[in-house]
Amino acid sequence: MTLRNTETHWGWPSKVLHWLTAVLILIQIPLGFYAEEIKLSPLKLDLFVWHKSLGMLILLLAIERLLWRMTGTIPKTADASSLQRRLAQLAHATLYVLMIALPISGWIISSAANIPTKLFWLIELPAITGPDEALKSLAAEAHEVCVFLLIAILVAHIGAALRHHFIMRDSILKRMWF
Repeated sequence: MTLRNTETHWGWPSKVLHWLTAVLILIQIPLGFYAEEIKLSPLKLDLFVWHKSLGMLILLLAIERLLWRMTGTIPKTADASSLQRRLAQLAHATLYVLMIALPISGWIISSAANIPTKLFWLIELPAITGPDEALKSLAAEAHEVCVFLLIAILVAHIGAALRHHFIMRDSILKRMWF
């Protein structure tokens, strides 16, 4: 397994970062919906600590992925039309924007609600805004819209990967797997 990306394959750091981020996002989405739905209780508060902690971890991984991606080669998409390449680029760019926007909007929600953001019960992040009900509402609306956009793009992303693997029988999914 190679360290650096090549013209045809992703290196192991790209693969690890991709799949770790994917697993965390697939945990994060139902965790957020569940935590939002249950009544105020110690369980709800604990679930939100997990949700915020995983969100910040996703933010850090997204930044690391972007830095790694900018310093290396991005494998070429074989046998893809110009439209397919552009759609894939747009989807990937949007995924990166959402992996950054969702944790930041969540942090704004907590800060504007005057609720501390603690990472794994250990590290309290500073508030990035003072208490502000209007800002909290705006950030919550943005957070919700971004979650549903993320779900839609993930469905398309996963669907495209499966289409490439099972229908087109090309190496798109294989080269991102270990």
